[in-house]
Amino acid sequence: MKKKSIFALTVAAVMTAGLLSACGGAGGSTATTAATTAATTAATTEATTAAATEAAGDAKVVTYWYNNSGDEALVYEEAIAAYNASQSAYKVEGLSVTDAQKLIVAMSSNESPDVIKISNQQALQYQGNGLIDSLESYISAENFDLGIYSPQSLSANSAGDALYGLPLTAYTIQMFYNKDLLEAAGYTEPPKTMEEMYEMAVEATVIGSDGNFEVLGYPLFPYASARQELIYGFGGRWWDDSNKPTPQHEGILASLNLNVQYRDLYGKDAVNNFIGTANTNRYTEQDMFFQGKQLFRLDGSWLPTMMEGFGSTVNWGIALIPGTEANPELQGSSRFETDTLSIPTTAKEKDGAWDFLKWQCGPEGAKIIDVGTGNLPALKALYEDADVLAKPGFAEFIDALQTEKGIQYPIMNDLAEYWNIINASLDEVYAGTKTPEQAMEEVAAAAANLS
Repeated sequence: MKKKSIFALTVAAVMTAGLLSACGGAGGSTATTAATTAATTAATTEATTAAATEAAGDAKVVTYWYNNSGDEALVYEEAIAAYNASQSAYKVEGLSVTDAQKLIVAMSSNESPDVIKISNQQALQYQGNGLIDSLESYISAENFDLGIYSPQSLSANSAGDALYGLPLTAYTIQMFYNKDLLEAAGYTEPPKTMEEMYEMAVEATVIGSDGNFEVLGYPLFPYASARQELIYGFGGRWWDDSNKPTPQHEGILASLNLNVQYRDLYGKDAVNNFIGTANTNRYTEQDMFFQGKQLFRLDGSWLPTMMEGFGSTVNWGIALIPGTEANPELQGSSRFETDTLSIPTTAKEKDGAWDFLKWQCGPEGAKIIDVGTGNLPALKALYEDADVLAKPGFAEFIDALQTEKGIQYPIMNDLAEYWNIINASLDEVYAGTKTPEQAMEEVAAAAANLS
């Protein structure tokens, strides 16, 4: 894989983080900013390490940067304290660092933390630029059992035959549905195929006297799920096994044409008005699903807890994302990601880093994080843990994880650029100015030289 400059990697990391949830400056200010950041990072790290060493006594200090803040940072500090209390060889010192540029500058200037917590997508980017170590030597040295993790969580953190991080938490999307709206439309079970979902969506859709939606049947919101999960359920893929763009995949076109068919049935303006309002109110008390105005919603495991917190009275259920009549085995297909712990190549205390990785991503450490932050487990033992299963909706999401049908983002240097091209073209499809076929042909041409 071709290497990129540290500045280019920083821009890609920031843009990718925005997509899965700009770096700039005029003239020569970028170099000045990077130098200043490097100097500040070096001074901060040196002072922190010196203070930690003095406080730790004979224990070797392991510095750990995690990308969480607020209440979630407190959970990570709880886990660190539990690890430190469990042994005396190492003392972990944690620091909340949410700035991707600061992390990259630190790792590339030999002032790196010993352990970093990032997304699996970042881990794959960083390994391609030589910023993090393969874990294979540690795994082989003690015959570490990787079978404790789900296969897809290991795959998500691997490049070639090497593992570059241990998975800490898992992330996937599945289908929520409003049981009362479904029953009112004449159905007692959620759909298993996209064709059934479309039929149910049309039956449940309600248009008000002003021509606007009172109930949106088809799950066109949130945007990201309409542009990913709906397509994955049709077997569509934006890239192939060699990480090359495939925007003209027949599954993509089938999904987009059904999307357009629904829009044409009720008017693209009415659909776009609903989605615009839904986007404004997403994850608030006025969220459209929380208010009973969506039949289907493709979303994450956090949704039930949010609904509970906002006092929503919607009678909801969770089901696997549908497959198709021709390919029912696609049921449950969804994007899959992990939070990951990795060891930078410039880490100073690598043996201690590995010891902490094993603990933090093991049964005790992972449970603290999963329960405390409300994230799904990557560790298979926690699939049956009573405290994990007590989280609303987690039982159904763990069932989905066990299907092992997660779709992972490709290892592409130009992934952020590719998504920008896709999203711009899909906007034209949804506005009715281009057919899916026309738009995807243009995407294929624009993405031909991406890598």
